[in-house]
Amino acid sequence: MFSAKVVIFLAAVAVCYGVLNAKPSHKRLQIDGGTFAKIEDYPFLVSVQFCYLDFCDHICGGVIVNEKWVLTSSNCVSDPKKIIAIGTSNVDVLDIADLDIVDVEAAYRHPNYPVRGIGRNDIALLKLAQPLTFNNKVQPAKLPTQGQEFNGTAVATGYGLGFELNAALDLTLVSFDDCNRVIEKLIPYEDNPLDKDSNLCTLNEVSNNCAGDIGGPLSQDGTVIGLITWYFDKPCNTKGAPNVFTKLSNFADWIHQTITENS
Repeated sequence: MFSAKVVIFLAAVAVCYGVLNAKPSHKRLQIDGGTFAKIEDYPFLVSVQFCYLDFCDHICGGVIVNEKWVLTSSNCVSDPKKIIAIGTSNVDVLDIADLDIVDVEAAYRHPNYPVRGIGRNDIALLKLAQPLTFNNKVQPAKLPTQGQEFNGTAVATGYGLGFELNAALDLTLVSFDDCNRVIEKLIPYEDNPLDKDSNLCTLNEVSNNCAGDIGGPLSQDGTVIGLITWYFDKPCNTKGAPNVFTKLSNFADWIHQTITENS
């Protein structure tokens, strides 16, 4: 019989596997090809955790908007009890008391998120029960304005299911058309969930997102421009597969409106 801890871990994996062509991997599940990083360099990143009884497990990343609000993936808010862990480079602890945690008061999914499977509008806001205190390890992210466009390279960060902070550097932002063509070749017999209004892509021969990274940030020069939304797991170290993000510049108005209406 599974222990409660093991059951929670398996549930967390199931929640975060919003992936295509998922296959089991014997690797540590985190940003593949990434390098270990310090939270001081990415203080807007948080760990979103699912709790059951006295156990909590990291399932997704999140991004601090202000002292009371955190952005994450809609895929990460289906379970009722959530906390966030802040200001840490490692969420692999035996005792949750070893983490600086804050309860989640309420979750707000984008109203047009399809709920099941992989889809557009994969964004959610978490309202915190207590305000955050900012320091060198905990800071709000700078977010893009509505309609703002980006090119060049960016950095994806996440804890994965290896539970240590990794950063994938120098991810090249690619056009929707280029990303769409690559995906069509990778899944010629499946529906392509890429959405021009909701998504942006990066392509890199070295680094790929993986389980537990969902909801984490893609940043460029200090601005968080995307949230990790889905990836190819064939397994996670498939080189040349695109990473797909929620395009935050297309949701800036929704973020502002949701916070204003629910503060």
